[in-house]
Amino acid sequence: MKNEQANVDLTTLSEEDMLGWIETKVDQLYAEAKVLVDDYWRRLKAEQNRHAGSNKARIGVRIRRRETCLSFSIEWFRMAMIRQQGQTKPIAHYLKKGPGYHYPMGRLLQGEPEWEAVLIEELETEFADIRKQIDLLGKVRDAVQGYRKATRSSFNRPTDKILD
Repeated sequence: MKNEQANVDLTTLSEEDMLGWIETKVDQLYAEAKVLVDDYWRRLKAEQNRHAGSNKARIGVRIRRRETCLSFSIEWFRMAMIRQQGQTKPIAHYLKKGPGYHYPMGRLLQGEPEWEAVLIEELETEFADIRKQIDLLGKVRDAVQGYRKATRSSFNRPTDKILD
């Protein structure tokens, strides 16, 4: 069975078609990441119920959508509690990813229980793959937009300069 997109005449694809394809891919990756994040929280809660207070997890993960550039980020954070005016409030301290697509596991898992480390390492491998795909799609998007801008600006040049 042939892929329907393989039969598309590439000369008929517009910049809008390419940007639409990128947006669709980003949405698919977002949905995949959301399933993984939701799975993390489900599994974390189940494990928390089985372990004593000193063996509780403190690492969380979230997805931050960036609507303006058709992108998102997957971020790990350390959960803590602070006391303010006699009340205990949860806070999240976001962890730095550093260069590349992976979070440094040594720093991320420092002092965390073994069961949580296994869960985080498993998901971080998948998250790093998604981060790489998002980065590459962003580069393609930027190239298409740069191409569009360059071709449109050439149409606005006076014709006597084009013919020179």
